[in-house]
Amino acid sequence: MSTVAVGFDFDHTLGADNGLERHAFGLLAEQLGAWIDVDAPATALAIEGLMVPFRAAEEPMSHMLVRFAATLAPNPRTIDVDAEALAVRFRGICYGLVDRLVQPIPGAVECIAALVASGTPVGILTNGWSELQERKIARALGEFPGPILVSDTVGAYKPSANAFRLLEAALGVDASELWYVGDNPAADIAGARAYGLRAVWLNRERHAYPADLAAPTAEIEHLDALPAIVRGV
Repeated sequence: MSTVAVGFDFDHTLGADNGLERHAFGLLAEQLGAWIDVDAPATALAIEGLMVPFRAAEEPMSHMLVRFAATLAPNPRTIDVDAEALAVRFRGICYGLVDRLVQPIPGAVECIAALVASGTPVGILTNGWSELQERKIARALGEFPGPILVSDTVGAYKPSANAFRLLEAALGVDASELWYVGDNPAADIAGARAYGLRAVWLNRERHAYPADLAAPTAEIEHLDALPAIVRGV
């Protein structure tokens, strides 16, 4: 039985949601009597910016959505909109998009199966809001054979040391024996390296790694290369 364990990011590492939340904003706008082109680069960038405080747990979802509704003014349906009702509506839209938009990253299911077959414990540490992340993980991967830590539930967000500490505890290995696999150089790779983990950068699109961040222990383009790296082959 291996004493090594592997933790994974989820979004863009094990699963792709094809802009689920961005599309949810578009559908919410329609329900409020407006229309936005969520595929337009400027709109997509604005939505990403709108979500930054929410994703960092600096702002409730309801506040974020009130700010979004304000951008649709002067549509009369956005006047005196109820913040909590907006949040309920937005969550429902997101959940309804999971089956249509979420897919596994190529090789993800096979990679996890190979690690488990070799006796390597696996886990997921992902930023996001819990119920959506859990639904996305189940849709992409089925029943995941290890602990799933979502920042919204555990109260720690990558790249903080506490997030990786919780993953270490959940998998029951020392940090020096824990690999972490992710696509984001700052949140995943630099964060994991700062805590003392070995970090594998999944670079499917062949980007250049930022020179000002701690380098990954290894870099791969496809998940099928991961088991051999973990085994030290």
